[in-house]
Amino acid sequence: MKKLLFATFCVVVALSANAQGTLDFNNIPSRAQVSGPDGVLGEGFTAQLQLTDGTNVGAPVNFIVNPTTGAATGLFNGGSRTIENVAGPGPVNLQVFVTNADGSLFGTSAPFSQPLGGHGDPPATPGALAMQSFTVVPEPSTILLTILGGGALLMLRRRK
Repeated sequence: MKKLLFATFCVVVALSANAQGTLDFNNIPSRAQVSGPDGVLGEGFTAQLQLTDGTNVGAPVNFIVNPTTGAATGLFNGGSRTIENVAGPGPVNLQVFVTNADGSLFGTSAPFSQPLGGHGDPPATPGALAMQSFTVVPEPSTILLTILGGGALLMLRRRK
């Protein structure tokens, strides 16, 4: 009986190991810079990889700043990420969410399809992130609040 339970456990572990794919979450090799209305993003911004169903894939990563000049690069390096319950090499649909220094959502990339590594024996290398350069714009609610705040300031100034 113990042998049967152990064999069943081994089969379950082996099957679950095949039900995941990997990718390298960085845009450095492709130089796919991320920019905002004021130029490329740097210090104070983070990138979060998510499945299009809203599931986070790992922790957010900070954007890289050029160590020599201190200039923003629009690049990030989050290392290898495992996508649970999605077997490689099958593609998965992803999005990158960008937050600013106070942690609020700054913008998102367009959804994109990504092939995965990690399948086979030995496991294949992680898939390289197939992301293109993109520009994030502040969310519509942020733009609306900015316009309303500017309008309120103008009205107060006229009253004085």
